[in-house]
Amino acid sequence: PCASSSGPEVIRREGSTGKGCVQRRGLSCFAAFERDQDRGGDLRGVPKMKIVEYRLTLPLTADEYHLAQLYMVAKASAEETGKQTGEGVEIVRNEPYTKNEHGLPPGQYTEKYFYLKSKVPKFIAAVIPDSAMELVEYSWNAFPKCLTIYENKYLGEKFHLSVETMHVNGDRGSIENANKLPKADLAKRTVEHLNIADKSNGVTIVKDSDPTSFKSERTGRGPLAKDFATSCKPVMTAYKVVRLKFKVFGLQSKVESWGHYYGIRNPFIDYHRKLFCWIDEWFGLKMEDIRRMENETARKNKAKLLADGVEHGKPVPCTNGMSSASSGLAHST
Repeated sequence: PCASSSGPEVIRREGSTGKGCVQRRGLSCFAAFERDQDRGGDLRGVPKMKIVEYRLTLPLTADEYHLAQLYMVAKASAEETGKQTGEGVEIVRNEPYTKNEHGLPPGQYTEKYFYLKSKVPKFIAAVIPDSAMELVEYSWNAFPKCLTIYENKYLGEKFHLSVETMHVNGDRGSIENANKLPKADLAKRTVEHLNIADKSNGVTIVKDSDPTSFKSERTGRGPLAKDFATSCKPVMTAYKVVRLKFKVFGLQSKVESWGHYYGIRNPFIDYHRKLFCWIDEWFGLKMEDIRRMENETARKNKAKLLADGVEHGKPVPCTNGMSSASSGLAHST
């Protein structure tokens, strides 16, 4: 995710850290990012990237959320792949890791390609060729700590998107620094609490994923009142720190604001509504059930994309224009 055609020397890390992860020699991607932030945004004093911490409190235990999120990501990626010709999620790697350059404990590494050509707004499409309308996702899941980094190979270091998450059981969203951010980041960070039961948060509630009317047959949970987070049991909170930079002259502020609202915030709300309302589907599953589902999803998604002429890293050219729809990335993080 720190790859660039110019600037600091880069090396490709292989093996247990996750193939395809790129880092500057001697520095992890995250360490290089933190260093540049301390210098004022980058080596040339470009404005610092936007940092927002989104807090999602849910009526689940942290262990339930772990399985629920994996289930939700697999199901949602299967639903999204094939909706538009040549678009969707290709799962390239899904394997355990023991070491990584980000200081995370052992966990599960995934690498995915997102083909997004109809989901990119026109003001972004104007500066990126059709053939570059894709993101690569590198994710290290060491639950309760997770890190996901996105790369656009065309933009290189002009683009940075990462989601650093800590999941806390029995918590209602009041921890000041759950991700142990450095003081410099805390000074720049803004915090937003996202309420899946709030009908006035700007995200339209879909009929089959309405937590204010859904009642789980298997757990008895729901429907959720707007203030459910103050008293529900069980309870947990996901603290998601999102860093976004789009360093293209004249577009940085507009794209970063659009990306946080439509590409991150709104999908976080939408997909966590689905996560809760799908509880009767995933409740009681074991990790081996989830892994089988992920493998089947990967196989089917690849077949759908190949049928559309999309090969790994080689999306078909755009033929149907661009819209301002959400990128839908947030369900992976």
